[in-house]
Amino acid sequence: MAFKRNGYGQVEPNQLSAQKTGQIYASLPLASDVDILQNGEFMYYDYKSGTVTADSTVGGEPMLVFNEVKLYEPFWQTSYKDFAMIRVGDNYVTSRLATAGYGDGAETKGVTPNPGHSDWQAGYRMDGIAPRLFKTNVGDIFTTNMVETGAEITYKQGDTLKLKKVAKAADKTGNTLVLSKTGDIDALEFVVAKVYTMPDGQPGLKLQRIK
Repeated sequence: MAFKRNGYGQVEPNQLSAQKTGQIYASLPLASDVDILQNGEFMYYDYKSGTVTADSTVGGEPMLVFNEVKLYEPFWQTSYKDFAMIRVGDNYVTSRLATAGYGDGAETKGVTPNPGHSDWQAGYRMDGIAPRLFKTNVGDIFTTNMVETGAEITYKQGDTLKLKKVAKAADKTGNTLVLSKTGDIDALEFVVAKVYTMPDGQPGLKLQRIK
């Protein structure tokens, strides 16, 4: 049966070493070509460009996107599948138009905040959203449904997955790195330890990093 995902990507951290080693990064803003970032995707934490990006030319090792899930809006948003880091919308105030508004609700970049912020706060509040990335290490285990999906795509125990960059789609997801059986980024490799389920009952994969 084809692997399907309902809603946004999810992550269940079974054994992630970053929670003990402190290899968690969350200071750089998301690259401007990414509108929606889902838990379970991977990105580069690139100090040279000063962004979290999917551009493989920056080098280094991609890291796991694992943001804190916060759902503020309608009562029907009740599970992890309803959360993603969305550039324009109710979740975050950024340098683009935000439907929730901030100050006078205009472009948030360059506006006068109301109420005002101190200088050190303004740079973070007005320049964009900063994802939380976890460095994975060999042996790390997590369960996710944020893998490549499609009508002909299935997964079984023992499959090996690598990352591939996905183009931006009509729903504004993409320009990110996603695990796939046809991945071409050799920096990381994961094995499907178990074909599993997510807490909300939809299909998931328990993955272990092996390279």
